[in-house]
This record gives sequence, C-alpha cells and structure tokens, in this order.
Amino acid sequence: MAVRKVRNLIIGAGPYGLSIAAHLRAWNADYTILGRPMGNWSCHMPPGMLLKSEPFASSLWDPQRQLTLERYCQEKRLPYRRSGRPVSLAQFLGYAQWFQERAVPRVEDEEVVGLDRQRQGFSARLASGDTIEATNVVIATGQRDFRVIPSVLKGAPNGCVSHTSDHADLSTFRDRHVTIVGLGQSALETAALLHEQGAKVCVIGRDRKVDWNKQPPEVRSFLRKIRMPESGLAESWRCLGYCELPQAFRFINGERRLRMAVGALGPSGAWWLKDRVDGKFPVLTGSEIVAAGAQENRVELTVHTDGRPSRMTTDHVMAGTGFKVDIARIPFLSRSLLTQIRSYLGYPELNGNMETSLPGLFLAGSMSAFSFGPVMRFMFGGRHAGPIIARALARRAG
Repeated sequence: MAVRKVRNLIIGAGPYGLSIAAHLRAWNADYTILGRPMGNWSCHMPPGMLLKSEPFASSLWDPQRQLTLERYCQEKRLPYRRSGRPVSLAQFLGYAQWFQERAVPRVEDEEVVGLDRQRQGFSARLASGDTIEATNVVIATGQRDFRVIPSVLKGAPNGCVSHTSDHADLSTFRDRHVTIVGLGQSALETAALLHEQGAKVCVIGRDRKVDWNKQPPEVRSFLRKIRMPESGLAESWRCLGYCELPQAFRFINGERRLRMAVGALGPSGAWWLKDRVDGKFPVLTGSEIVAAGAQENRVELTVHTDGRPSRMTTDHVMAGTGFKVDIARIPFLSRSLLTQIRSYLGYPELNGNMETSLPGLFLAGSMSAFSFGPVMRFMFGGRHAGPIIARALARRAG
C-alpha cells in the first residue's frame, strides 16, 4: 500500500475537474487529478442524448480559450453552428477526450473512497488501497451523489424504481411500460428516447404545462440583443448577470440567495425536443403520485390529477426529479471532516476562492451554486471555477 504526497489533489475528471486542471497546468502548479475522464457522462447518460446547452456554451475551459468545441469541430470537419444546432452526446464525448489529451494529459483513473483531515492537509484513501496525502483538495465530482427520488416511491418493489441518471442503456426497457416523473429536460428526453426504443411511456408532472424553451433565431437583431442579451444559460439580462458576475452572488441575503440558486431556470424542455414528445405518449400535467405499492412484480401508483385520484400500474418508475445538493451525501467525506465545513441547508458556504471554511478544501460545480449562483449548476460555470481555484492554489504555492 503506497503513500504519495502531492500539493494539489483534484477529485473528479468531468468538465469542472478538467477545466481546473488545465488552468493549474498553465500556472505550472503541481497537481494530481483522479477519476475516469468524463465518467458521469460516458457511464450514466444514454446514447442518442443531445446536450441542452447551445454549442457556444458547451466547451470546456482552458486559459487561452483555444480548445473550444468549435475548434474541435473545425479540426474534425464536423458540422458546427454557434446556436440552433444541438450537440450529441457522442460528439461532446469526442470533444472532451480531445480537450483532455491536449490540456490535461495526466489523469489517473482512481476512485477515492475516503477523505479525512490530517495535520498538514488531507489524506485520501483510494479503492486500490493506496493513500495520497495532499496539502489542498478540490472536489469536482458532479451531481450524481445528489440525485433525488421522491420518498413516495419507497413503497414500490425493489428494482422497480431508479433515477434517470442511473441508465446508460435504455434498450433494456423495450416493450416494457415505464413511468417518468418530472417535466424537466432529463425526464422529457429520457421519455423520448425510451419511446423511440420501443418502450411504452407515460410522463407525470406537477406543473400545469410543459415549459418549452424557444428556438434561438439564426440572426439576432440589434433590438433583440439589447432586450434579450445572450448568455451561457439563456437569453435574458438576469441570466447574463448569473453568467458574468458570480462573485457578486455571495453578497445576496442567504435565504433569497438559496431560492435563486435552486429555483433559477426551473424545469423546462429544449426546443428541439418538443416534436419528439407532443402527441407521442401521454404527458399527465397537473398530476402527482401520492402512493406507490406492489402488484405482483409491477408498481401500482395512485395519482392525483387536478385533485381526482386514479390508479395505474407500470413495470418501472424513473425519477427525472433532478438533484438536491447536500454535502453530507458525498460518500467519501469523513464524518469528522464534515463537521468542520460550514453549510446552509446542505450547501457549503464558500469564500471568494471557492474554498470551504476548512482551509485547503475547495468545491466546484453544483456544490458552489449557493455561493456563486445558478451558473455553477451547469457546465458553463467551469469558465469561472477554473481560473478562480487555479489562481488561488498557484498563488498559495508561490
């Protein structure tokens, strides 16, 4: 069992981890990055999926802004348009590998199973049995640990309930009846993919209607640019503020800040998905599952629609109900370490360097949304996390 000492340890090799490592490398700062490159994307997202973000907002972030999705498409002679042409999962994974090979050539495919505080830094236990001792640690493990499955589904038979992020292969549900809970992009796109692969699909959601995003125009007029400025999240002045001024977000009142971090850009479907959903399978809006039980090997659901109860049976229920950050759910954080991290209703409180109240421990991605705004729930937030964290660590090292 080997023990290594490093200065900066990055846990997670997704969009945030790779972007932070790319910036540290540009600073000539020592770092070690652990994890399967883009593992959450390649292992937990189904083939045929398309990115909801527009192409210009779907790049990883190197300091020179040279390794963009647009440049990758140019090199590979792939079609590219700034907006209005969705990016496929396969194309994005190809791009991410291209980015990683150029910007972060050294990634160790290791899993961290334990992280604890020690006298001068942190100790990370790996699944291999080895240990890495690090002065500073950056956690950029994505959202999977925070997935939400409604508690009402606990009465369903074992193996009949899952989260939409649990599946990379939807073909196993061919000819089976699957009920999707939720009206956001994950729920709607999973339902469309299931339907297209031969499953019998029904979608249930509380909202009165599905909120479909509008297709961006091919040419944006001067007036539209003024009234609805473009941002990495959506066209609006508010979203532009989220994308460009994340440091200012920390100074908003805590309760209001949490509402904005969680509630901004609520459940909606991409404009290109609407024709694959409308009229293709039942979408029960204004509906809520109030009970779940077993009927032989199937799930029996009691559903209230506009207050009227009904019952239905299904082979499987998938929760497309998103994610809720709770730092206590990160599986490798020790209990003693968690007690030293100040948080607000599960969200860690970070300083201007994206550092927790425990010196030397940094958090990126959705875990930083309470302090830096809703942009951190999306890939576009790596634009800020990379330089903020890398600059702090490089300066600390002199």
